[in-house]
Amino acid sequence: MELFFGIVALLVGVYGFARYENLQKRKKVEAAFSGRESQTVEQFYESYFKAKGVPFRIIEGIRRILEVQLGADMSRLKDSDDFSKNLSFFWDFDSMADVEIACALEKEFNIKISDDEAVKAHTVNDIVSLVWRKLQK
Repeated sequence: MELFFGIVALLVGVYGFARYENLQKRKKVEAAFSGRESQTVEQFYESYFKAKGVPFRIIEGIRRILEVQLGADMSRLKDSDDFSKNLSFFWDFDSMADVEIACALEKEFNIKISDDEAVKAHTVNDIVSLVWRKLQK
C-alpha cells in the first residue's frame, strides 16, 4: 500500500512540475511576442517570404514544425526572430528541441541538414533559407 501511495505522490509531483513548466514557457512566449498581432500562415508568408520566391508549402511546413516541436503558438512569429537571442528560452524547456526541429525538417522536406548548417541557422529566415536552398539543389 505504501508503494501505491508513493507512486501516486510521484505522479502528482510530476504533473505539478509539468504544469508549472508549461506556465513558465507560456509567460516567456507571451513576453517574446508581446505587442505583436497574430498572423495566419498565409499572412506570415505574404509579409516575409512571398517576394523572395519561397514556396508557400515551405513556410507552412516550417511554421507547423516549430509549433509542434516547441509546443507554442507561432502566430506572432517574425522572420527575424532569433533562436540564439530573443527565442533562446525555448532551449531551457527542451534542450533537444533544436535536434528535433532539424530531424522534423529533414523528414518533412526529404533533405539532409548537417550539424554545421543547423548550428548556423539562428533566425526563422535562416531556417527558411536553409530549407529552400536544400530543395533547390
